[in-house]
Amino acid sequence: MSMIASLVLAVAMTPVGDWQISVSVDGKTESFAIDPPTRIEVKNERHPRLPPPSPVAGWRKECKFLAARAWECTVAHAVVPDSYVITSLPDGRVLANGRDYTVDLLWGTIEWKPGGEVSTNVPVSVSYAYRMRRIDSIVRGTDGRLSLRKGEAHVATPVQPALAPNETRIGNVFLDAQTDSLGVRNLFPVLEPPPNPISSTTPVAARLLPRTWKKLNQGTTVTVLAWGDSVTSCGFLPDKDKWQEQFIRRLRRRFPKADIRLVSNGWGGRCSNNFLRVPEADPHNFTNKVAGVKADLVISEFVNDCGYGEKIVREDYPRFLQSFREVGSEWIAMTPHYVRLDWMGLKDCHESDYDPRPFVHALRKFAAENGVALADASRRWGHLWREGIPFSTMYVNDINHPVAGGMTIFADALMELFGGDGGRE
Repeated sequence: MSMIASLVLAVAMTPVGDWQISVSVDGKTESFAIDPPTRIEVKNERHPRLPPPSPVAGWRKECKFLAARAWECTVAHAVVPDSYVITSLPDGRVLANGRDYTVDLLWGTIEWKPGGEVSTNVPVSVSYAYRMRRIDSIVRGTDGRLSLRKGEAHVATPVQPALAPNETRIGNVFLDAQTDSLGVRNLFPVLEPPPNPISSTTPVAARLLPRTWKKLNQGTTVTVLAWGDSVTSCGFLPDKDKWQEQFIRRLRRRFPKADIRLVSNGWGGRCSNNFLRVPEADPHNFTNKVAGVKADLVISEFVNDCGYGEKIVREDYPRFLQSFREVGSEWIAMTPHYVRLDWMGLKDCHESDYDPRPFVHALRKFAAENGVALADASRRWGHLWREGIPFSTMYVNDINHPVAGGMTIFADALMELFGGDGGRE
């Protein structure tokens, strides 16, 4: 029988039935019944039309199952297969899947089928069922007894249920929309605690960012430029939760005498080399609006660069480095966060320490060979499963836009370069 065992605590979690698990802690074993995912029935969701087939990416398609939607798109496979009934509103006729319309359950979208018996411009009513995600926790109390604490269901971003003082989280049970019975992939014992930042009398910043380090310690003005894609522009979270805002608050606490000023230039849906290809007057032009800022410190975040693999690092990153050095800017390159499983090439969130993306490995190598400071956020994302956290619950859009806690991982990685956590939030 399969199980997952803790590497630190004497804990093992094992599925023993469709909806039951066995938990062993310090030689004592208890069983817990787990409720299936919450199923929600949606009746008569109105849509103005069934749009014709479109070549755009799935998350951009027009007609979505709205109730099962995350911030931007419907959660993958949240809609229960064959649960949907689509009715033509003008005449009340039930339409036929495959004849009048097609459904993509991966992206949760509906499109008109050319040649069917209904027009693309006819308004429709859609009824369907979808299932929500949930994280339940196995908790040990102060008396040593174990209990099951059920989490709150959410369509995309469930969180671990809160602990009372002096309670210990032993592990989590993650239920996604596709969970029809419990298996090893649903079990997340807490194998290790979150890593602590490395404190050092000679932190990385003192060696690789000497001018910035000197200014921070002298208490003079330091300009920091956050440069990136949609994760940096971050229109999906309050300003206070952006990675650069979290980092700057913590850096100010770490160096209270310094006048630290933040400038941001994020461009959603773009890669770093797009900044090289726009006219001089464009607000994202690299020469004028990135290197031209002449910031003391530039921090780059580009999950979109993963699409180019190592090629973009080989061809464009040396140019970025040369430009920064010419204007006197120091540079921190950040490795990106993890994204949805199929884009990562992973089957589930377990044993995900190794980031398989060629861009990440090329960026680590580039930084090491060129004396560029590296904030390795990817390593922490790869550690989340060991902390009992399925990283696939960490996106507001179910794709690649991190929740506030995911943004904190960037701030953690940055603060480690400066020799402290700056007061974790």
